[in-house]
Amino acid sequence: MTAGRRAAVAGASLVVIAAIVAVVVFGFVGIAQTVSAGTQSTVCGVTVGVTSTGQTVRLLGASDASLSPGDRVRLSALCVAEIVAVDGGAAPGDDGAGARVQLRWRSW
Repeated sequence: MTAGRRAAVAGASLVVIAAIVAVVVFGFVGIAQTVSAGTQSTVCGVTVGVTSTGQTVRLLGASDASLSPGDRVRLSALCVAEIVAVDGGAAPGDDGAGARVQLRWRSW
């Protein structure tokens, strides 16, 4: 095997390993992100409005349903966001500002 072929095989191997790591991270583990309620945030390339009432969250522009921790919503063809936790809910009568929403987004 020549040096050129060895370099090509090594490069191809690195590309395959990087693809496997990307599939595991983006598909199974997910990317954690914390967003503030009452704001617009970009989650995996999609801009959504975030409102919170108690322990429920609405991701405006993605879903009209109220989501609780553990619920998932598809944001785009290749992105699903899961609500992990809602920390510090808004007081009654507030517009939903103040809570911090922990999300995890992944490919499926």
